[in-house]
Amino acid sequence: MKTKSRITSIVAPVVTFVLIFVAWEIACRVTGVPSWFVPKPSEIFHSMVVDFQVYLPHILVTLQCVLIGFLIAIPVGLIVSTLITSFPLLNAAMSPYITFLVTTPLISLIPLLMLAMGYGMSMRITVVVIQAFAVINMNACTGFNNVPTIRRELMQSVGASRLQTYWKMILPSAATDIITGLRLAAIFATTTCISVEYNAGNTGLGSQIIKYSQYMKTPESFACIFYVTIIGLIMYALISIIQKKIVNWQE
Repeated sequence: MKTKSRITSIVAPVVTFVLIFVAWEIACRVTGVPSWFVPKPSEIFHSMVVDFQVYLPHILVTLQCVLIGFLIAIPVGLIVSTLITSFPLLNAAMSPYITFLVTTPLISLIPLLMLAMGYGMSMRITVVVIQAFAVINMNACTGFNNVPTIRRELMQSVGASRLQTYWKMILPSAATDIITGLRLAAIFATTTCISVEYNAGNTGLGSQIIKYSQYMKTPESFACIFYVTIIGLIMYALISIIQKKIVNWQE
């Protein structure tokens, strides 16, 4: 049953994907809609393959920014959430600011960050780290605070140290919430990076989407959007691997 379920989870999205793009292709050909308005999927995929060498440097820039920012945000978010949930005074002092980071779209702060840090990769990575860190931190705090008291008391009764309690009980108990935070943070990391690239510099897929749209090169613009989607799938796969390693008792 488990093998059949896995096959279904793979086949069903693929079939849906094919049906959507076949319907899209047919609709474009029947209605005769111009390519500059809505391109055919065949034109988009043709551009993705033929012009891949043109897109590749921008793909690497975006992928680098997302991955580095996300991987930095994970330990920072977990460390800060551990400190906040361990010390009530620190929690009272920092929680409002973390909530501010989660609820405030960082795209509104990008012009200020560009003034302070310029248009380089460091500024883009910083924005991704800030946005992803806040989401990871908030979900990790939820997981840590929801650990049952009886488990903490059990660890104390067997003489476990504070560090042993954290590694052997608190972290595994909060793993589900942490994974949820990582999934959300991966989405925020990708969208934040693209938002930064809309405004900063001439490299990265975000900048190319804007450039091609301005010149009415809609197939090329859609090709960049599809490459962004692929990066999002890579991030999703990364989280799935982490989940299998950490939350393996749910298998």
